[in-house]
Amino acid sequence: MDKKELRKRYEELDGMGKALLLEKLAFCKFADHYDFENYFRAGELKDSELLCLAGFLYHHECFLMLMDIMNQYKERFIFADTSLLREFEPDETLMERMARLDILPWV
Repeated sequence: MDKKELRKRYEELDGMGKALLLEKLAFCKFADHYDFENYFRAGELKDSELLCLAGFLYHHECFLMLMDIMNQYKERFIFADTSLLREFEPDETLMERMARLDILPWV
């Protein structure tokens, strides 16, 4: 693909498609071989490698690609730390705010 074909492809896309194409161009341009290959095997990566990939995407403002990776592997980005809840005492303000956020619709 040459520059003219790339420009034509870009012009044919809608707003979100254009943004995603620009992100992919940035990723292809700036990612080293290691990060580029990790993107395609994200499900097999160790947690530290996955976080490095996410950091790379964030640093290069590839937010749509980052959102896609985080959405696919959200359980690996969210660590349930129940130890924080051991001494947690909900008060009235907290419960009212949670209800307003529609997290607790039964309150």
